[in-house]
Amino acid sequence: MAGLCALLTATGHTAGGGTAPDLAVLAVLLPLLAYGLVGVACRCRGVPGTVGVLAAGQLVLHHVLELLHPSHHAAQAALAPGTQMITMHAIATLLTALALRHADRGLAALLAALGRVLPRRLAPPPADRPLPVLAVPGPAVPAALARAFAVAHARRGPPVTC
Repeated sequence: MAGLCALLTATGHTAGGGTAPDLAVLAVLLPLLAYGLVGVACRCRGVPGTVGVLAAGQLVLHHVLELLHPSHHAAQAALAPGTQMITMHAIATLLTALALRHADRGLAALLAALGRVLPRRLAPPPADRPLPVLAVPGPAVPAALARAFAVAHARRGPPVTC
């Protein structure tokens, strides 16, 4: 969810007219910040609380993206954030809230789809009858083997060479 939140923030920021963040920012900084924001939003009980926390998170992540790109910040310093930027971050907020509310159902559907595709471990057959009993040799066979070994030469070695 944090990765999705970070990706939606970066996409909304870029679509709103901002500069695209570096890959290092997307891969490290934004998911770390979004992790805390999504974690707080998960604990909210109602939809307004979740959307409010995610909207505050979008505002924080927007300012982080502006601080990391000073050229973009200098160009936008005189102007307030445009309606396009606000609209795109609002859409990112709503999409994140929607994904957060339906994450359990989506994860269950994803695992069910992967379960159909990936190979399964073979289950052992059910125990519907007793296992076959192996016959153990009677005492006559070991006695015959003992007699055969008794007549064999016990001190046998390599051949002697002259």
